Amino acid sequence: MSPARKVPAAARRGRSAAARRGVDWEGRISRLDREGMGARIESTPAMLRAGVDLATPVLRRIEPLKPRRLVLMGMGGSAMAGDLLRVWADREGTAPIHVCRHYEPPAWLTPEDFLVFSSYSGETEETLAAHAACRSLGGRACVLASGGTLATRARKEGTPWIALPGGHPPRAALGYSFAALASLAEHLGLVERASAQIQAASLELEGPAIAWGRGVVESRNPAKRLAIRLKNRAVVLIANARTMEPVALRWKGQLNENAKHLAWVSPLPEMNHNEVDSYRNPKGHAARLSAVLLTDPADHPRVAKRFDWVRGYLRRQGVDSERVSGNGPDPLSRMLSAVLLGDFVSYYLALLHDVDPSALPGVTLLKRFLAS
Repeated sequence: MSPARKVPAAARRGRSAAARRGVDWEGRISRLDREGMGARIESTPAMLRAGVDLATPVLRRIEPLKPRRLVLMGMGGSAMAGDLLRVWADREGTAPIHVCRHYEPPAWLTPEDFLVFSSYSGETEETLAAHAACRSLGGRACVLASGGTLATRARKEGTPWIALPGGHPPRAALGYSFAALASLAEHLGLVERASAQIQAASLELEGPAIAWGRGVVESRNPAKRLAIRLKNRAVVLIANARTMEPVALRWKGQLNENAKHLAWVSPLPEMNHNEVDSYRNPKGHAARLSAVLLTDPADHPRVAKRFDWVRGYLRRQGVDSERVSGNGPDPLSRMLSAVLLGDFVSYYLALLHDVDPSALPGVTLLKRFLAS
């Protein structure tokens, strides 16, 4: 996959002087990425394969009976696996997936639903609260965590626990958590051949993980070049709600957390019913934006036509746009390849912004406030 495009003159003029001279990527990596976020992103294919293996022994404890639906409780990077699975199941599955990002679980839960409590650290307060609220429900459940209070509860209560490898920022463990969750979904009869599809997708990602990696020079690295083009602009991520919306959510989270960069998600076709009329005011702000259009070859023909219109419309409003399409023979491969590109772009944007891609100063301040 490549976000290659003809760069408009306005975009070329907007590039920073540093970008025109070339960026000292190696120097920035050694100075800013001391916790190894770049290496973690490059290891995504291996993490996906390992995630399947992590789930396998735990699944033997879970009855392979299809639930009414699967409901995942989680926040941030720990919820992202559920979003990817949700859209994949919408396209190829046999029952719905729901993701709850809150302290309070949905009122409609029943013992016929299968519950997954996902918190990489095991200490996410919203997930712990939802877990406590569901104790009296009964039914089947599983925990995804590297340890912490949530894992302790799982051991005490006899709930199956898929132990994720520790030592990573939660968002950097998506390969583990998604593959483990998808394997669980396969075991429950919600998605067919999930583990085999993940294995195939991980092999598809080996090439891009090298081509977009830290050691590939800027002139041959589409992820580095895209990061340079996005550096000075807030980013609106536009995606089909039925295909690439969870990828857009991942890009948003990674741009926010890794790069400390403003971004938001606008799904199609809903975006066409309101947001398109918002790019006129406040005056001059549209010219400070970039749009990333995340597309899929299987997008509905009318949605594909909307993408074409939106790109032209935004250009007339002064908004530069990038078109990114996932590569691969199937929906899962295309989703994961687009996720991987976004991870790399966010990483290189962090370096361009001169920030540590692993640090979360705002989140840390909030946690201190909530603990006081």
